[in-house]
Amino acid sequence: MASATDFIDNYSADVFIPEIWSPLAIVAREAQLVFAKLVDRKFEDGLTYGDTIHVPSIGDLAARTKVKATDASTGNAAITYETVVETNTNITIDQHKYAAIAIESITQTQTNRDLLASYAGKLGYALGKDVDGTLAGLVDDIASPGSVNHFVGTLGVENTYDDYLTAIRLLDDANVPAESRYFVISPKAEVGLMKSDIFTNNDYSMLHGEGRQTALENAYCASFLNIPIYKTTQVDGTNAAGHDNTLFQKEAWALVMQMTPTMHSMYDIDYLTDKVAIEQLYGTAEMREDHAVWIKGA
Repeated sequence: MASATDFIDNYSADVFIPEIWSPLAIVAREAQLVFAKLVDRKFEDGLTYGDTIHVPSIGDLAARTKVKATDASTGNAAITYETVVETNTNITIDQHKYAAIAIESITQTQTNRDLLASYAGKLGYALGKDVDGTLAGLVDDIASPGSVNHFVGTLGVENTYDDYLTAIRLLDDANVPAESRYFVISPKAEVGLMKSDIFTNNDYSMLHGEGRQTALENAYCASFLNIPIYKTTQVDGTNAAGHDNTLFQKEAWALVMQMTPTMHSMYDIDYLTDKVAIEQLYGTAEMREDHAVWIKGA
């Protein structure tokens, strides 16, 4: 016989209590992708075949003093013609990447959401993140042996105002155009900037906090010394080891998308499965190494 204190509780009635799956989902956070939108894209025009683009260089010429033909003491009055030997920079189209999913028809039928639609955006993001990561990996090549050694700061240490001024001066010394210059920094590097009175007291007319619509606008956080700053977790490195932040002019690096993200889909009758894949084909290259500065920092 049951005691007077017995009652029906959640333990005894567990079989009658359903577990509900939310129609919503916790979607993985996505990084702001900025590099591909800021680098040079002009070399991909008209590229319909081939795997390498050869980009020739044109160097400077020297101004010489003309010797007067009437002055017998000066010797040969003939002018000197420049000896021109140029090189070329190659852009190799060798990055063939894809993202794909396959969902069985029984799963698609019995789940409480359209899984193909749910993952469609993630397929495109995976490819965009890959391109951005490849470009971000070019930053520390600026300081490789034989290069111009355009770098400032120390990895893992917050950058100073002098670091940013020196980065600008290095571009100025190389006669880099003032237009299309950008800072791309980590969130931790921005924290360091926020401690600077010069940054926080910057012209507030440059701090565009309203009306952002595109992904690039959302990554923009401020202008500093009249140069836009973009914040992203895509810069190489970690909070512990430091990040490869950068100041660059768009012609420092080139991106050539020979095949933009292209979707393919099919129903596989052998597996009763919907399959979707997106592929892309691209190449990147350092075009003007003196047009960028590796800002080692937080």
